[in-house]
Amino acid sequence: MKFKNLFLILLASFYFSCEVNVSHEYLQDVTVQSEGLSCDGIKVTNYTGKINRTKFHYGERVYFFYENMTGFTLQDNLVHPNMDIYVLNKKGDTVIANLNLFPKDAQGYTEADLNLRSELIFAKPMLPNNEYVAIINIRDKNSNAYYNWSTNFEIIDNPLLKTKKDGLRYDIQYLYSKERTIGIVDNVIKRNEKVYLIIEDLSGFDIDEYGSTNIEASISLTSADGTLINKNDDMFPNLINAQDLKDQLYASIQVTSANVKNPVTCTLKLKDAKSGHSLETTFDLTVVE
Repeated sequence: MKFKNLFLILLASFYFSCEVNVSHEYLQDVTVQSEGLSCDGIKVTNYTGKINRTKFHYGERVYFFYENMTGFTLQDNLVHPNMDIYVLNKKGDTVIANLNLFPKDAQGYTEADLNLRSELIFAKPMLPNNEYVAIINIRDKNSNAYYNWSTNFEIIDNPLLKTKKDGLRYDIQYLYSKERTIGIVDNVIKRNEKVYLIIEDLSGFDIDEYGSTNIEASISLTSADGTLINKNDDMFPNLINAQDLKDQLYASIQVTSANVKNPVTCTLKLKDAKSGHSLETTFDLTVVE
């Protein structure tokens, strides 16, 4: 099995609910230019709940809610918004341009149902340890009113993943839940949930004349009381294709035992059998029912 790379997903959608539970502070350090349209502020959530920051983990899915946005011109008692989303790098180059997210034939919405939000996943073509600018332009199709805002943000590696490198290098490393389709940012997983430690763009290993490499790899899970939950000392019993390894290496992680003593420590070790170059990643997981 090979996971497809996470790409930056830029979606605009309406959220229909009697109540949207995003009660927390508004996003700070936002630049707004508007005419006609206004809102009380921008609230930010991820799967853990409220957040108020502009440093995002690679693979993190975030929602921006525009609280009490008003000023749309009604047509047949409906509003018709549109939205463009751009991402620029530090040089000012456009990394992402996703335009007209509500097409011409999109249905209108009543003011009561208007809970406008933007949904972003911070991943390729953006990379960790880089800074970007997000620009979101909201427009009224029935008038010249607009609400344009931007913010600087940074993508970082999950700080809960502790990695020692000696010759082996990588560009991206993150925890991913296929079941929840999210990059995990708090290292909390459910019992029986299968998650993956994914490493992309691995380099620093020797390649033979056939394009293969010999990587010794092991992974272990140990509970807080020292009980060994699971261990695989030979993840790659055979030579592996070097390009496949560079594209993506993943290790499956699952805790099935009940009443496990938290935190559970996971350790992944990699070593190039020929050069001796190595890498070790260790992190703690909190397992919940």
